Amino acid sequence: MIIWRFSGMILLLLLSGLVISGALAQVQPPPPPRAPEGQPSPPAFFDREALFARLNLTVQQRTRLTNLMNETEEKLRQLLTKLHEQRTQLMQLYQQYQFDEREALRLIHSINQVQADLLKVHHENQKQLRRILDKEQFERWNQWWKERMFFPPPKGDWKRRGRSDKPG
Repeated sequence: MIIWRFSGMILLLLLSGLVISGALAQVQPPPPPRAPEGQPSPPAFFDREALFARLNLTVQQRTRLTNLMNETEEKLRQLLTKLHEQRTQLMQLYQQYQFDEREALRLIHSINQVQADLLKVHHENQKQLRRILDKEQFERWNQWWKERMFFPPPKGDWKRRGRSDKPG
């Protein structure tokens, strides 16, 4: 169970900022929710052009950032697909009363490696982002995402389980 929670937390971290933008940039968004009559509909979740306009990018920056987002999206898609497949295999293995422990440990090791690879992609993406954007653009980038990203707190009463604000 701890592995699943840890995996979920890692994925949430990875899906912040540019990581999500790359993954969602090419996906058709669902229809926007309807607002009550007379009120404007909420804005679309991700609008690449609006973000680029807010950043005031040069033509070269726009090209480089678009390429970075597309490359990152493809890497993430491959790794997340692999992670999903391996987690599914592990879950199926654990559904058996008697399971192959060596295979489970192999899958756990492989899942950990994919998660490390996801973090490396995110790290490299962050380095490249700073090579493309100047400091003010980067600050506007971060503000854009702060305004649009929300991750709910973990489910359950964490303090009841001894997970208070105190370190370990």
